[in-house]
Amino acid sequence: MSEQNKLRQIKSPCVSICKYNENNFCIGCNRHMNEIFDWFDFTDEMRTAIMKDLLTRDISASPQ
Repeated sequence: MSEQNKLRQIKSPCVSICKYNENNFCIGCNRHMNEIFDWFDFTDEMRTAIMKDLLTRDISASPQ
């Protein structure tokens, strides 16, 4: 399988609303900027963990 086809099979929570809040979280998919940039480098397990975390992630909270 080509590298391009592999990348197409990786699930992504992206909803094509790529705007960041003041804490560098995307207001579309709720991922942090670093999670978006590194998405294709993460293992399947890491992507699955992030997807699970997104279900309850509140990006409106102020940073601590």
